[in-house]
Order: sequence, then C-alpha cells, then structure tokens
Amino acid sequence: MRNMRRVWRVLAVLVVLALAATAVVGCKKPEAEAKVKVAFLYAIANPERAGGWDRADWPGITYLRDELGWEVAIAENVSYADSWNTARNFANNGYDIIVFPSNGFLDAFLQVAPEFPNTWFVMTSLTDKLPSSPKAAAWVPDMYAYGCVVGMVAAKASKTGVIGVSGGMPIPVLQLMYSGIIEGAKYVNPNCKVIVNWAGDWVDIPKHRELTALQIRQGADVIFTVTGPATTGVFEAAEAGNAKVIGYAADWYNDAPKAVLTSVLVDKKRMYVDMANQFKSGTLEKKIVMCGPEYFSIADFRGSLPDTTVNEIRALFEDFKAGKIVIPVVNHPEVGP
Repeated sequence: MRNMRRVWRVLAVLVVLALAATAVVGCKKPEAEAKVKVAFLYAIANPERAGGWDRADWPGITYLRDELGWEVAIAENVSYADSWNTARNFANNGYDIIVFPSNGFLDAFLQVAPEFPNTWFVMTSLTDKLPSSPKAAAWVPDMYAYGCVVGMVAAKASKTGVIGVSGGMPIPVLQLMYSGIIEGAKYVNPNCKVIVNWAGDWVDIPKHRELTALQIRQGADVIFTVTGPATTGVFEAAEAGNAKVIGYAADWYNDAPKAVLTSVLVDKKRMYVDMANQFKSGTLEKKIVMCGPEYFSIADFRGSLPDTTVNEIRALFEDFKAGKIVIPVVNHPEVGP
C-alpha cells in the first residue's frame, strides 16, 4: 500500500512538472520579427529642411521609423547620374524597399529595379510607367492639378494680376505643374500674366534672389517656387519687394512669416502609410496609384488676406476637388528650358 502511495506521489509530481514545462513553453515570447528596411534617395542635402517636396516626406518617414519601427536610411546629395549605384548598393545590402521621391530619378527607377526582382522599388513622383520588375509601384501625384490649385490661389491673391514662378531645373514634373499654374490662374483671371524663370540649379541662393527680384520689378506680387535650399533667396527678395510667396508641398510659414502667403500642401504621409500597410499585409502589388486633389490641402493664411478672399479661395478649391471646376490640360511651351 505504501509503495502504491509513493508511486502516486511520483506520478503527481511528474504531472505537475509537465504542466509547468508546458506553461513555460506556451508563454515563451516569439522571436522578434526582422525590421523592415527602407531607403530614400534625395538629390539635395538636408532634405528634411530643404525643398518642399522632400519636406513633405518627413511625416511619412517619421511614421515608418518611429511608429512602425522600420529601419530607415536616407541618402542625401545623390546626383541623378549616380542614383543607379546608390540604389544598387541599398538593394545589395538587403533593403526591402527603395523609394525614389523625385521624378529626376526616373531612369534609375526604371533600369535598376529589374536587376533586383526580390526588392520593392517605389516612385512617389511623376511617372506613367513601371519597371519590368514584379516588385515595382508608384504613387503619382497629379501635379497638373496641383499647379491648377496654386494658380487659382495666386490669381485670387494677386492685386497686380502678375504671378512670378521660378524653379531649379525644368524637369518634366515641374513643366507639367507650371502649365497647370498658368491655366489655374487664367481660370480665375483670364488676363493674369505668369512669368516663369529657371535658375539652373537648386542651391544658388543669390541667383534665385535675383530672379525673384526681377519678377517683382516686372509687376509680380505673388511668387511660387520649386527648388531646394535656394528657396531662402526667394523669400529674401519677396520680403524686400513686398511680395508674397506660396509655399510648395509643405507648410513654409515658419521659414519666412513675413513672406509666406500660404502653402499648398501634399499629403505624402498618406502615400507611405498606404505603402506600409500593403507591404505588411502582403497586398502591395505592381501598380500606379494616381493621387488627385484629395491629396492636396491649403494651409492657414494667418491673416495675409481678408477673410472674404480666403473664403473664396477655399470655395474654389472645394469645387475643384469635387470636380465642379474642370480646367483643361494644356502644355505650355514657355515653361520649357
């Protein structure tokens, strides 16, 4: 009888130990997932504080890095000619996604992606085609529509009926956008004059200051520019000449409170949130996503215009976004080089 009791005690202990071991195994934390690695290429230095289009990326980059915990690499000062090698290096180093935020990198996007069929290549600028690769996608903003919004805002705000537009270089996306500015301005004021000048680079502050000052002398009282660090020169000339600047893509008010009229914003974060969600769920596919006026908004005017004018501008924008205002697509040769 005693022997039987010992046997039962031993069995009971073994059962308890087995259950404890099972509980430990069941509570064991799964191994951490490998971080997603994503790389961005920029043609200028300090893109977070430089050109408006690049600035607009930062809420999305912050989301990927801080909220999702992704590993984010930023390549700065990448020349268009060297972008092929930069993209290849990222792909060879195991990056899951390589992002080209500029249309200037289009050739590298189209040519390098087919070399790395297991890496995602994403363009978040103007393109009408994708690389011959299974993992290539694009979020393409309607930059003509964006230009139309800028043109309508500028024409409504202008007292002289003359708008000055400048840029770093006449890349296709800007030529398309500036044509939209001309047509948007003409919709509001058929007699509006739009002066377009190119500086030849993105960083020459004195050159951009000189171009803007020239436009102001020609009557421009509202200015728009797409460039990099040289935007500082545009602000300086605008302040000196009592003109106002419409900020590009991001909110520029804090850079030059006396010069900034408002900014026409682009919700690039929405593009990267969509990209990340689809990548995580395995639904990211080879496609071009067209991003229309629903991706745009107009920043606060902060007292730079009378409330009645601001309300008229916002009503115009809402009608345009709803399709009630249709502006024809016209390519203007005068915005070329």
